Amino acid sequence: MFVDRHQEVKGPRFSVVVPAYNAASTLAETLDAILAQTFADWECVVVDDGSTDNTLRIASGYARSDPRIHVVHQDNQGTAGAYNAGISSATGEFVVICSADDILLPEHLSRMSAFIDREDGYDIYSSNGFFWRPGESRELCYPPGQGEKIHSLELGDVIRQCFYSVGAVYKRVLFDAAGGYRLGVFGEDYDFWLRAMASGAKHRYVPEPLSLHRLSSTQKSAQVEAFYRSDISLVSDLRRDFPLSAAESRAVDVRIHERERQIADLYRPWGLYRNLLRPAARRIVIGVLGRRRARRLYCVLMSMIGRAAPT
Repeated sequence: MFVDRHQEVKGPRFSVVVPAYNAASTLAETLDAILAQTFADWECVVVDDGSTDNTLRIASGYARSDPRIHVVHQDNQGTAGAYNAGISSATGEFVVICSADDILLPEHLSRMSAFIDREDGYDIYSSNGFFWRPGESRELCYPPGQGEKIHSLELGDVIRQCFYSVGAVYKRVLFDAAGGYRLGVFGEDYDFWLRAMASGAKHRYVPEPLSLHRLSSTQKSAQVEAFYRSDISLVSDLRRDFPLSAAESRAVDVRIHERERQIADLYRPWGLYRNLLRPAARRIVIGVLGRRRARRLYCVLMSMIGRAAPT
């Protein structure tokens, strides 16, 4: 457990940090959702990361209308650099991460605050949430039968599979202990969770769905092969930089093997079909194509391979 003993002047309980690059089409909706929170003790730091659209103008307008919203403007440094700038200027006890196209549901901060009070002694708090394509139905990240109980994940668990982290909350002091977000990595948020937990951070999960993760073909996670290769790099770096236990090192081996197989499958027709049947991959395909087109693709594949397809 990380304890901040240096903050003499208390800021708000939560600092919601919103990295924004060319986010003019979604930023207002994200900020409206923050303003709609039923819990009022927060600040919001919007980092305009060198946008070339109206992102800075929109963020500045919200800052003028509510003193809890602050804007940091910088040359483009990528999402990790934007998080570093925003969190460095944050004054809250806890950091809440929120992309400029995601939505915190109205009870998010209230529920998380109560959960933190009830489950004291942890450093990272995460919740369930919805995958969401506007105009279509929401899909729970952890559907009924999964993730229905309060629990904690260990480092080995997170190596095997990162938790849903939209709206995740962590102690501000943890940012410094983990060395901030590494520049130049593809999955900067996953990398941060790995390094924070390898540094001793403790995790706690609440099963309530408290946020919406917008799915879009323009998101980095839609770049499937780059996403897989990034995971290989991140867990390899983790083993290089931290003294992992034997079980944690085996989890790294399993993760690398799994991602290497998935990359190879991307270039094999039958492997692609198998990936489409896996829930995580199915969510990615739905996120890229949309539910209706993904369903049509599935039907086409089924008609092409029939029941005699190899397993």
